[in-house]
Parts: sequence; C-alpha cells; structure tokens
Amino acid sequence: MSKRLGIIGAGISIASGNKGASLGPDAIRIAGLYAGLDRLNIAYHDRGNLEALEEPHPPRKIALGDIRYLDLITEYMEKLKVEVTASLNDGETPLVLGGDHSVAMASLAAVFKYHRTKNETPGVIWFDAHADLNTEKTSPSGNVHGMPLAVALGDGNGELKALFDGGFLDPSKVVLLGIRSVDSEEAQMIRKLGVNIFTMKDIDEMGMKTCVEKAIAIATKDDGPVHLSFDIDGIDGRFVPGTGTPVNGGITLREAHLFLEMLAAKDIVTSVDLVEVNPLLDDKNKTSEVAVHLIESLFGRVIY
Repeated sequence: MSKRLGIIGAGISIASGNKGASLGPDAIRIAGLYAGLDRLNIAYHDRGNLEALEEPHPPRKIALGDIRYLDLITEYMEKLKVEVTASLNDGETPLVLGGDHSVAMASLAAVFKYHRTKNETPGVIWFDAHADLNTEKTSPSGNVHGMPLAVALGDGNGELKALFDGGFLDPSKVVLLGIRSVDSEEAQMIRKLGVNIFTMKDIDEMGMKTCVEKAIAIATKDDGPVHLSFDIDGIDGRFVPGTGTPVNGGITLREAHLFLEMLAAKDIVTSVDLVEVNPLLDDKNKTSEVAVHLIESLFGRVIY
C-alpha cells in the first residue's frame, strides 16, 4: 500500500446503550497499532481524537419513536465528517477508530461527497452482526448506532440525513456481510432497497472465501472505490469479548483475517471504519489486540 493512513479517533458511545466504546480508539493504539503499521512499512498520520462523547449522568429518558441525544450526536458527526474530509483531501486513506457504529454516518457522508467530485460512486462492505437499518420509527431503543446504514441509504431522521449533502449510497453497491441479527422492519428495508446480504447461513453454506469474492464483485461493479465499515461484533464473541452488542454464532478469527487478506490482495479499500471496541467489557485488552491484527491484515500482512 503506497498511500498513507489518516488515523482518526472517534470516541463516541452516546449513540449506543453501553459506556466504554469512547475508550476504543486509545485502547487500539495502546494494543500496538503503531508498531503493527511500522512492521508493514505503512506510512500513517495520526490525526488524534475528537473529544470523547459519553452518555451523561443521569441518562436522558426518551419517548418511543424518539432518538437518544440526537442534537449531541448530530454535532459530533458534523465534526467527524470535517476530519474525514480533511484526511481525504490530504491524500490519505482514512482509518476511523470507533467508538460505536454511529461514526459510519460521518465517514460515509465524507467519502461519498469526496468521490462524487471525482465522478466515482463508492461501494460499501458492511461487516457486522447487525444490519443497522433501523430508524427512529422502528428502533426499540432509540440508539443511533443501530441506524447509520439506513441514514446513509437515505432513510430515517432528517437531521442525520442532512450529513449526506453529496448524495446517498447506491444500495446495489452495498453489501452486508456476517449478518445474524435482523429486525423484521430491517428485513423489509433490505428487500425494498435491494441491498445485498450474506448472512452467517450463507457463510456456513458457501464458505467465507466465496462470500467475500461475491461481496467484492458487488462493491466494485463499476471499478469504483470501496469503503469498509467493520464492526468488531461481526466476529464471534469467543474471540472478541470487548464489544457492546455481541451475538452468538459469528465468524472465526481466521475467517476474519481471510476476509481482510482478500481485500488487501485486491487493494480496493480507500476508507475504513473499525468500531465497537469497548475496553470496559474486554479481557486484558484482548479485543483491541485483535483489532490491531485485523488492521494489519487489511493493509498487507501475510503469513509469510
């Protein structure tokens, strides 16, 4: 990889139901991020952290159908969008370290607008246990970390959708991978929009290699850039205890590395989120160490 990384810490946990994800960016750094990139001779620019955004105490109560902390989250996403845009304009590959998965709204808004100016439409590979296609009308919790992909596809709250002043994602170039927890309303949206999905059942039946090959083909169907949004809870909780919304039955650690090694071999990823690392729920920073090793695989580390 010749382009340098722009590392951006986005320590937000207010959009989820758990404290601790705001500590994720520094936990990943402490787990050996710089040393891992140095071993691969990857140039990087650590752009620092946005100010952490934790849930206040006592937490606010909301009515059903509302979004928790919408004003604070919207302000945070605007700041993060500016930072990701600056990284892109500096010729970097943005690596956004979460924080909860709400950060994908800001990174995707910046990425889409940046590539639109180049007459490119980015594809998206969304690796996650969850579809993240809820809106305030369908979310049982009002937590924004379950809504970012819906917003990026042009559905949901108007204040959040305003981030996407460059346009919304093309659903035919969006791939959900590793999914195993889908609400009924999310399933309806997947069918309505024509979003591509490879669930754990598909991975079990076809194998990780085939599913990733198909995902890459979809995301790059017009040879455009690819944004990877990687939620650590897509991996089975046996390997990553430090995450807020685990779902049993995820992929193995080796399957995760294969996935990222295949992306590295194609050299197609031009921006990345790595999210939902929560040190407060972790075991001796094990999940952060896994995150570092996964980043190394994505950017070229091979077994020999």
